[in-house]
Amino acid sequence: MSREEIPADFWRCPQVRDALAARDIGAVYRALRDRGMPQNRIAALTGQAQSEVSDVLGGRAVRSYELLARIADGLGIPRGWMGLAYSEPDTPEQDEEARARQEREKRLGFLSYAGSVVLGGRADADELARVLPPELREGTARGREPRRVGASDLAAMQQLITALRALDHRYGGVGRYGPIAASARRAEEMLELRMTEQVRSGLFAMLCGLHTTAGWMAAENGLVSTARSHYGRALAFGREGDDPLAISRGLYAAGRTELHFGDAESALKLFQLGSMRAESSPLVSSVLQLNCAWAAARTQRRGLALRALDTGRAQHAAAVVAEDYPLFGWFGEADLLGMTGSVQLALGEHESAAANLARAAGARAAGEARSAVFELAGLAEAKLALGEHSTGFRHGRRALALAEGVRSARLPGRLAGLREHCARLAAARNPAQEAARELAARIAELTAPPPPAGSAGPTRQ
Repeated sequence: MSREEIPADFWRCPQVRDALAARDIGAVYRALRDRGMPQNRIAALTGQAQSEVSDVLGGRAVRSYELLARIADGLGIPRGWMGLAYSEPDTPEQDEEARARQEREKRLGFLSYAGSVVLGGRADADELARVLPPELREGTARGREPRRVGASDLAAMQQLITALRALDHRYGGVGRYGPIAASARRAEEMLELRMTEQVRSGLFAMLCGLHTTAGWMAAENGLVSTARSHYGRALAFGREGDDPLAISRGLYAAGRTELHFGDAESALKLFQLGSMRAESSPLVSSVLQLNCAWAAARTQRRGLALRALDTGRAQHAAAVVAEDYPLFGWFGEADLLGMTGSVQLALGEHESAAANLARAAGARAAGEARSAVFELAGLAEAKLALGEHSTGFRHGRRALALAEGVRSARLPGRLAGLREHCARLAAARNPAQEAARELAARIAELTAPPPPAGSAGPTRQ
């Protein structure tokens, strides 16, 4: 169960409304658990560690205004129901309008801040506050016993980040945001402690990378506003540490989040800003140019898309991946082919897209299920558009079989094109009608919210 899957009448239940009014978060969490939402999902949506959720369930009171506000926003609760400021309107129509307006404001605020980081300006306090996660706006290290931070502290934190990134790369980041958000809080506390200048420099670099990773995992959980907050913090630490490639990585992740969950025009601007700081790395430059091409193709800017695609491919050919920026070392030949095919698919060049996506999917290792799913889905879409129905259905079925193990909020969007093609074929009289109907139904089943606990039917984890 996710935020979108919590029925509206759940929040209107008298017992739940009473708990909200009393700010009895433990009672709210218990009610969610009784409806089938596990602790790790509550943690992912609210940005808490699972141990913190367990403490609340065990009776620990939540008194921090910032944490209460984050819980309300993460679970989709109108703030006014908890006696907090900035209550959301109470009707569905007003809710939708208010959410759209707030989303535009947040997107523009983040773009403004990102531009100030890249172009050398300074954000004012109000602007910076819009991109900071609430739990990080005030330090939490005050009152702790002073101690020194050494290289071993950074190494231990980096091991956790590396492990979480590996899991995300293999299966997706759903359910893993809580640990990385808690790690970000702990890492920021280190800034108040004693350390050498060399360790402080390493801490800035780690915090930039940590917040970029936390932002990406938040996005994988569908928490776009929370992701944007982490990206803003990543840019702040990248600037503090004077690390242009770390800034480029943050802008890349922010752009991909916008591309999948927000606005392709905003994504294009973020990729372009990232390119401005990536001149020292052919590899990072190539990744950002290829993503510029994809965003431009999604906004129907064919000329810009083709120019950026050519530039990105040339830069990748010039890069020595093993010697370039290590945090982009994952972007190899399969990724280049997949990006090229995705751009061509968005431009309607189905034959070229099918060739490149087939090569990309064939080059994927067993531990790259998520990328393989996305590429096979694109390949199936291209084949159906070319009229090669049996081949398209075969690749589509392969994609869905792999997708069973993928946990990513991007999955419905990446299967949407294939689903639309199948729906069109299923609606017309043709030999492919039954197969199209079957595949469309399978996609709908795979991307549907799981039923509440206790209801009939299987529950996908």
